[in-house]
Amino acid sequence: MKRRSVFVRALSAFSMVSVVLAQMPIVANAEEEKEEKTWKKTDYIENGDFEKGDLSGWSVSMPDDDGENVGSKIKVDEWASNNKTNIFNYWNNNADGAELSLSQTIKSLPAGSYKLSFEADGATSQSGMTVSIAGEKIDVETTGWDSWSTFTTEEFTVTDKEDITVSFSGKVESGYWGDVDNFVLYALEDSSAEEPGQEETEETEPVDSEINVEKVAGCDDNFITGVDVSSYLSEKNSGVKYYDFDGNELSNQGFFDFLHDCGVNYVRIRVWNDPTDGNGNGYGGGNCDIDTAVKIGKWVTNAGMKVLIDFHYSDFWADPGKQTAPKAWKSMSIDEKTEAVEAYTKDSLDKLIDAGVNVGMVQIGNETNNGVAGEKTWENMSKIFSAGSKAVREVSENLDHDILVAVHFTNPETSGRYAGYAKKLDDYGVDYDVFASSYYPYWHGTLSNLKSVLSNIADTYDKKVMVAETSYVHTLKDGDGHTNTEYEGKSGDALNFDISVQGQADSVRSVIDTVVSIDDGIGVFYWEPAWIPVKAYDADAEDAADVLAGNKKAWEKYGSGWASSYAGAYDKDAKDWYGGSAVDNEAWFDFEGHALASAKIYSYVRSGAKAPLSVIRIDVEAVTVELGDDVVLPENASVVYNDGSKVDAKVNWDEAKLAEAKEAGAGEYEIPGTVVVNDETKDVTCKLTINPKNLLVNGSFEDGNKAWTISDIKNADGNNGVSIQADSSNVRTGQMSLKFWDNEEIYYTVEQKVTVDKGVYKLGAFVEGGDCGDEAEFKLYAVVGDNNFSTDTGVTGWQNWANPEVTDIIVNTDSTEITVGVSVKAVAGGWGAWDDFYLYKTAEASSEEIGGGDDPTPTPGDDPVIDDPGSGNQDDPAIDDPAEDDNKDSDHKQEIEKAVQQIVKAVDTFVKQVVVPVIKEITKVVKKIFGWFRW
Repeated sequence: MKRRSVFVRALSAFSMVSVVLAQMPIVANAEEEKEEKTWKKTDYIENGDFEKGDLSGWSVSMPDDDGENVGSKIKVDEWASNNKTNIFNYWNNNADGAELSLSQTIKSLPAGSYKLSFEADGATSQSGMTVSIAGEKIDVETTGWDSWSTFTTEEFTVTDKEDITVSFSGKVESGYWGDVDNFVLYALEDSSAEEPGQEETEETEPVDSEINVEKVAGCDDNFITGVDVSSYLSEKNSGVKYYDFDGNELSNQGFFDFLHDCGVNYVRIRVWNDPTDGNGNGYGGGNCDIDTAVKIGKWVTNAGMKVLIDFHYSDFWADPGKQTAPKAWKSMSIDEKTEAVEAYTKDSLDKLIDAGVNVGMVQIGNETNNGVAGEKTWENMSKIFSAGSKAVREVSENLDHDILVAVHFTNPETSGRYAGYAKKLDDYGVDYDVFASSYYPYWHGTLSNLKSVLSNIADTYDKKVMVAETSYVHTLKDGDGHTNTEYEGKSGDALNFDISVQGQADSVRSVIDTVVSIDDGIGVFYWEPAWIPVKAYDADAEDAADVLAGNKKAWEKYGSGWASSYAGAYDKDAKDWYGGSAVDNEAWFDFEGHALASAKIYSYVRSGAKAPLSVIRIDVEAVTVELGDDVVLPENASVVYNDGSKVDAKVNWDEAKLAEAKEAGAGEYEIPGTVVVNDETKDVTCKLTINPKNLLVNGSFEDGNKAWTISDIKNADGNNGVSIQADSSNVRTGQMSLKFWDNEEIYYTVEQKVTVDKGVYKLGAFVEGGDCGDEAEFKLYAVVGDNNFSTDTGVTGWQNWANPEVTDIIVNTDSTEITVGVSVKAVAGGWGAWDDFYLYKTAEASSEEIGGGDDPTPTPGDDPVIDDPGSGNQDDPAIDDPAEDDNKDSDHKQEIEKAVQQIVKAVDTFVKQVVVPVIKEITKVVKKIFGWFRW
């Protein structure tokens, strides 16, 4: 079905629904006075997250359950991205509806005010199911596979202790499937509802601030609210200055005093064994050796805070992608290396403690999913962990001072990962106190999942748990000229909070609230809140080149970027892609070093903070249409306030500018308009994209197989493979997509033939998927006569839509039939989908244009003047005629000029078809590297 007009939300990547109530924005009229209420999670619902792996606490009834066509079960969806924990799954493939009831009765619920929250996903339709409690009901409507939504009932009141039933019931519609998870009952804190053993706490009024922060119940002074500022000294050496809220420049000691005053009580410092090339040149990333840790540790201690030492047991960054042994340990046996770890750990801690540093915790390795100190087997890894732990215990005993031992892993979103790691640690008898996790909301799943996996470790192995690294952006702008981890236009990363200082604070608060709610959850560390530009860089400024050159010089000399060029011999990733900070847009200071309101988040989670109502931004939907379609701009803009509320405001568009855009035709335009907010006129813009007419038939597959030829080359058994299907979970637009999956090797092509006139064309498509193997080949191509135009692409995850394009497809003759298509080779188990193919004419082709249709591409070797240098110089009867001789010289000159022109065009084609695509691929690699690494 041809789509006349497509509205694309400009901030669609930011619209994923939060997974805990504390994260949910309140949508209301911003002009209404809002009642402040604080809700606390309770444990009244047993096994509400189904993490016991069964239906403990629940009763289920489904009379038509046959285990095949109709049924329900507890399962883990290993293909999902947004929930890889246990869920309650149900389905009905019969022609008629199927009755289902899942319920739990809470005995003697105390008097008070409550809300019920739960999550659901499922087919894109009404489920037929309803959740009810104490007279409050919610009809469950879902929007696709792995598209989890959070539902919350209205507030209800229990006047006296009574039994209350939570019910998920109804008639499952024919053809429907769905999942539910994370049933949580929330109690209003100022109501009379109390959990067993709850103690009364002194109520405090929220402090005035620039941001709103809800107080986190249970976040007392003993809860660790830490930061990792390992890059601080290299930043200062590079000339960076930091300022407090009043604009006063902070001294070294003043900086750490400032952090303490903002609620920080712990500072994490990474330590590398020898981060130099042997000639005195530092590897960068802060040049974090033990001497640097001592200097920073003394300032931390003097400010009244404790220190966590993060031993990487490497000379540079250690993470899941690399765990390189220090140069000095490279050739050691495991027994020698174990002795070296113990000695190095003890000597380093002695040096810190002798300098007066208050070491409260030691981390044995950093993000050690796949190894530590160059060891990759669990047997040897455990020997390294144990050696480090033994050294800490010895130092602690000699000091008569408790020092916690932590191990550190990442990727909590993967089902069973942390449980597996904890079991291995237990099996090998590793002595530790704290199981620490990284949690970056962009990549690491939901907070309910984080709570579940950490709670399981705390309960099963009696360990303390914490988040050792987290952060969030306050802007998507770059501050130093080096690509950031999160940037404008990046797809696939979950940005569940607003891109603002308020959103940054909301993200941190939600992580704290999650860890506080875990028994034996002891703290949260924010990663590198002070790693800002050496000097703020503006690509459009006149001095941009000088600023960037100065930044690069500082990164090399002082190590204030993520890596210097000197690290290349040791770290494969730094060999070509060294540079500056990748997280300057996630700091608690702006690009000039002035403290943001989020710097006080640790203070605010203990007191609460309230800001005057103000507008954060005004959102306008972008509009994309095809040339010739009607252009209709959004009637309203969405005014977003700092308390999370949103209000629609009517937009008055500049009709003259809109008319100009329509007249101009295909292109991208910014149409200005105005809205009135609180009696003040505000400017807004709408991004309007007018695409050329799509020359492909059925480019979005809404008409099934029409116009497409599918060749499933490796599909031997005729099952699975590639086909055009209706699958709401794997479409980009509409209802249909070209979907593929097979349990055997995958190799297919899908093509369409189309007749076009002379011109220059662009072919594009969108693709998503995963598990296709390291050697997978994805190619988008166009064949014009004897000429092939193509680009390589790939898949990076579910709904992470890549947009490969083949540009400068040249056709020289009218009514030329060209073939466009895709070719995919992948391993068994690979999966994904293609959608929204397009072929646009982007320019006219000149009569002498080369490269397509029935006119073969000329090459320098096809020209007779080049092939036969003597042509035109043979003896001629009329050679003595000066006029004829002049004419011959002129003709010869014209032939040479023509040949030169053809050579130039051939070179131009080579650049367009070979050099430009190579540069584009290199650019993609750069973005991929700096979008993937986290240091």
